Amino acid sequence: APLGLNCSVAYCSPFVHEPMENSRIWEVVSSKGVVVRLAKDLASPAEDERLTSGSLVQEAERVGDRLRYNRIAGTGYGPDSGWVSIRAGGQDLLRPADDLEPPAAGWKVLSKELPTTWRRPALPVASGADGAAREGGPGSVMKPQTAQTSGQPYTFYRQINFLDTKPTGLRMSSCLAAMDECRTDLFTICDMTVESMRKVTDPFTQLCLELRPAITRLGKENSSDGILYTHRDSKGALLSWLKLEAQFGWPTFPFRSEEQTLYLVGKQRERDLNVPLATGRFMECFCDDTAEPPVALSGDAWEQDVEKFFARVKRDHSSEALKETQFHKMYPESKTPFTPTKFKKVSWLMSHGFGDLWNLLYHAKTPELLWDLNKLAGGSFAELVKDEPDPQAVGVSLPKKMEVGTFYDAYCFLEELSKKAVYVLLPQGKTGIADHVLAVFASYQWRGVPEDGKTMYSEDVQLVKAAPVGQMLKFAESDGKDVAKPGKVLNLSKLA
Repeated sequence: APLGLNCSVAYCSPFVHEPMENSRIWEVVSSKGVVVRLAKDLASPAEDERLTSGSLVQEAERVGDRLRYNRIAGTGYGPDSGWVSIRAGGQDLLRPADDLEPPAAGWKVLSKELPTTWRRPALPVASGADGAAREGGPGSVMKPQTAQTSGQPYTFYRQINFLDTKPTGLRMSSCLAAMDECRTDLFTICDMTVESMRKVTDPFTQLCLELRPAITRLGKENSSDGILYTHRDSKGALLSWLKLEAQFGWPTFPFRSEEQTLYLVGKQRERDLNVPLATGRFMECFCDDTAEPPVALSGDAWEQDVEKFFARVKRDHSSEALKETQFHKMYPESKTPFTPTKFKKVSWLMSHGFGDLWNLLYHAKTPELLWDLNKLAGGSFAELVKDEPDPQAVGVSLPKKMEVGTFYDAYCFLEELSKKAVYVLLPQGKTGIADHVLAVFASYQWRGVPEDGKTMYSEDVQLVKAAPVGQMLKFAESDGKDVAKPGKVLNLSKLA
């Protein structure tokens, strides 16, 4: 029997029945046919045969993009029953055939019993007495920094250094960088035998970060310890430990979502003190980096490789709450649109300090980029960073790469009363929505921030999507003459 299957029932004996009333009929439209599996899980065993193009099937059960079917006799070839994906990589594999008239005698539907249960085979890990495991993934020459526990968030520790600090506490960019280090450490438990992943990158499509008021306790007021950095009673930021906890979601291939919470532990890493400082959410897209430009992964082969590569992460550190496909729905609605009262266009040169290994913008440097833009814009924008250089919350969209040494036009919009701002960047001289490389929402209002730091709303997250960004660009390029009608997310009327 295939690994992981409970074969207490004979699942290969076909029988014929009439379709249930009102059951939907689907047609296989993929020219290559579709992979059929014995269970809903994409890691479950696949049938030897594909369901061929032109096959008609009756819907028996549907969960998201996964469909359990029974095949209609006389249409195509393939297994009589099983689980298939309706779409993959943005392409339809099956489509509803609602307009298709059944024959006078009705459809003849073939089916077979499927396994009653299927469980993902356990991965071999070395566990301690507490159930925590510090074992690298297959083919990995490294182990995770910290022992991990199945069913709990992925954990990572990091010490604060000089570059992480500012007079008012921990830099927002350092929070993002720490989360990046946690995410990087996660790869030690992935399956390094999946050679195809050598071609893959995982850029962010969108991210949000909210800082909590407790982050200010790492400011200069609490750093009067001289050079007693590691004394048990010292409270300064330097060499204090941060703890990061990460969980992951798999909304639809090829995307992965993620939530990380950053905690202050103190000078002793083993202490139980966990003061939450920041919470970040991220959406990543797995891309084939050998294409020019890189393209999102698609197709069953890529989906299976990603599934195998992240098998342990999916098993041990995933959360059902992060399966939401629309990023903005992870945040509550405010019912209030962003209504800017100031607008300024500035030119910004991306210097090498913002670049990464590939000379591209390192996303964690976005707060420093905003500081530059606010200073260039001057006036009310400069006032935003007069006392506190970082925003309290940001929402970022990164549709295209940004390169060191390039000049960018930055369109800056500010709602003065709320201290909320939006920034849209394009290569100098470009004006179209398809040309924009970065869009950022930022809230600089620190007064009255709740202890949990939750200040972002669904409308804030949506501001960096294509439609609102396009409206702002049209307004800017028309010198304020092209003003879209006020909507749920954006109202430009006060700039007209």
